[in-house]
Amino acid sequence: MSEQTTSIDWEGLAEEWEEEVDRIGSAGSRVERVTYFLRDLAQHRLSIIGAGILAFVAVVALFAPQLAPYSPTEVNPTAIRAAPSAAHPFGTDSLGRDILSRVIFGSRIALQIAVTSMGLAFVVGSVLGALAGYYGGKVDSVVQTAIDTTWAFPAIIMGLALASILEPDLTTVLAAIALVFWGIFARLVRGEVLSLRELEFIKASEAIGLSDARIIFRHLIPNAIVPAFVVVTLQMGNAIAVAASLSFLGLGVQPPTASWGIMLSAGRQYITTAWWISVFPGLAIVLVIMSFNFLGEGLRDTIDPKLENSR
Repeated sequence: MSEQTTSIDWEGLAEEWEEEVDRIGSAGSRVERVTYFLRDLAQHRLSIIGAGILAFVAVVALFAPQLAPYSPTEVNPTAIRAAPSAAHPFGTDSLGRDILSRVIFGSRIALQIAVTSMGLAFVVGSVLGALAGYYGGKVDSVVQTAIDTTWAFPAIIMGLALASILEPDLTTVLAAIALVFWGIFARLVRGEVLSLRELEFIKASEAIGLSDARIIFRHLIPNAIVPAFVVVTLQMGNAIAVAASLSFLGLGVQPPTASWGIMLSAGRQYITTAWWISVFPGLAIVLVIMSFNFLGEGLRDTIDPKLENSR
């Protein structure tokens, strides 16, 4: 009797050891996957350049008060539309404000818009896309209809509509961008969930009685958001472009806040006599958008082969 019990205990212990080895092995494989991912990403020179530029812009935005030579709202009547010089490397605008200082502080607004609006669109779109893909039926129809409705209106039109209801400010810009772009992430995640829900581990989770919320948020969304995460980086550049357009039309961030779109709008009538008012913020917009696109393309090229191999 005791020998049989001892034999059963040894078998159970072996199974526990096997499970522990598998757990450690899977943890090691995750570390290896991250290492391989970073190594592959480093081979994309443009993505490294984009990441480096964005890191530089982030540092500039973080330390803007220390780096800016003047206050972005400081008016100097004696230096109105002054050309670039040692005192004002980027020149001054129609109120004598230092362009360099305003470009530096404008980086804060640009990154805030890109990260906040795309983060909001990513979260909302991922959750709704997962619900649509998992439940299907009426839930899927409602989400798809909502996506089609929001995509029927460009971000500029959405900003016009929101500005007529709300005050044109940073919150309006963030809401307009999030409303336009959440559908992209919803459709990506929905497509991934439609494939994942047919896999054995999802069916096993349902069979043992796990709640829908646990299955969706613990198992489906974490495995479905990788393509959406890549698109986030690509769309951040578009978010900055939309925000600059809204500010250019007077529907976004309002003066005297240092915004690249506002600076472009303020300098358009002086493009032949005081080109620096609009050229430098315009270059900043182009540089940041290109950097997001470079980084996003590198992430896409690095992750896509892994996704294809895993399917």
